[in-house]
Amino acid sequence: MKYQLLFLLLFTFITLFCFTSLNAQWYERTNGLPDGWRAYTMDAYDSLIAVGPYFPYYPGPDSLYITTDGGHNWYPIELPDTLKHYDTPVDISIIGKDNIWFCTGGIGGVQPDGGKIFCTTDGGLNWQLQFYDTSMTKFMNYIEMFDSVNGIAMGDASADDKPALFLKTTNGGIDWISQNDSSLMGFNSGDVWRRVDFVDMNIGYISGSKPGLYNRRLYKTTNSGKDWEFISDTIACGVIKAYDENILLCQGGSAITGNLDRTFDGGQNWERGRWDFMQWGMDIEYIPNKPSDVWLVSKSMCFSSDTGRTWTAEFQNEDILFMDIVFIDEYNGWLLGGDLGSPLKFYIYRTNNGGHGGIVSVDESKTNFKISTFILEQNYPNPFNPSTTIQYQIPKLSFVTLKVYDILGNEVITLVNEELQKGNYEVEINGRNLISGIYFYQLKAGNFIRTRKMVLVK
Repeated sequence: MKYQLLFLLLFTFITLFCFTSLNAQWYERTNGLPDGWRAYTMDAYDSLIAVGPYFPYYPGPDSLYITTDGGHNWYPIELPDTLKHYDTPVDISIIGKDNIWFCTGGIGGVQPDGGKIFCTTDGGLNWQLQFYDTSMTKFMNYIEMFDSVNGIAMGDASADDKPALFLKTTNGGIDWISQNDSSLMGFNSGDVWRRVDFVDMNIGYISGSKPGLYNRRLYKTTNSGKDWEFISDTIACGVIKAYDENILLCQGGSAITGNLDRTFDGGQNWERGRWDFMQWGMDIEYIPNKPSDVWLVSKSMCFSSDTGRTWTAEFQNEDILFMDIVFIDEYNGWLLGGDLGSPLKFYIYRTNNGGHGGIVSVDESKTNFKISTFILEQNYPNPFNPSTTIQYQIPKLSFVTLKVYDILGNEVITLVNEELQKGNYEVEINGRNLISGIYFYQLKAGNFIRTRKMVLVK
């Protein structure tokens, strides 16, 4: 009995620390996506639900793709059949698996079918066209739903004598109300969602220009886009991201190097840093409720633990451009990247342990940081009834055991007990003959031991 109690204490201790970043990595998650899929943005609601990839079928679009199991499988959501091939999703916002919004652009803002907002409240079975007015915009850049009813959207000015469009909804998009009628005349972002960011329904930032204006300008609003305060025309703004009204990071650069400007007083004072590995940034993401920890993606995955004062290149790739990154909490994140070679190929990655260790399942000959660690993933689903799946990675030829124990430390199932080659593996547990409760599964390979907890609910 004494040894069983010691065993239980050991399991409890290991479980408390099983989500540390010792083996934190990004895993490729593209199962179920068709050949030729692409995306320039994605969004996620939690660690399991994400949406963003789409398959462009010319002359019209085909489907968005959504996952509800952490990226293990993706399934299609048919897009409205009224869309054209040049009127595909530009930005996406998701609130749960059923409530999805996207806005569309056009080719250079010229095509007459651009500038729409669509919404579904039943997971894509039906779509509603919520906004479309070419007299106000022909290209929507940005949409952000803060919950199921409150959101902001932005579109380029439709003409030189027209204002940039800022829309606000407080009823889930049934009504999108224009906020701006006299500011930022002829203004466009010069990109898509990367140069617009609202931290809540009132406070937002935008970088852009208008005809005849050489320098890009940075502006701030505190009333949902009705009025805009000029901040700077010297800050590099390839991508901007605000944590709150005061903390704002702006990054710009070239294919060789990048600048990072940061402010802690809403744009009154700025600090600048410069890093060769940063290049031209594509997205910035703060860890929720932790503004000190920030990710920036370009051809490198860059991380800062001091709100952008200093940066390290976590890993970089000569061919992949990382385009969008979303973190749900400190551990769970999603990453979108595209291969710059020909033909163009896109990737989706997910981390559930912080993401600091590198990328799994890409060509290691192109990646500066080699993968050489054992990985034991959290089972999915969890809790489960009656079956669940465990995935794990072996970086070299090893004798491997994977066993399941009950809460008292008694072995109940031996899943693996053999020598395995380097590779990614998956095993299913059927709990039909087990009682409801807490179980632990443990992977051993050489000196590596990793334990995770799972729950069977009948």
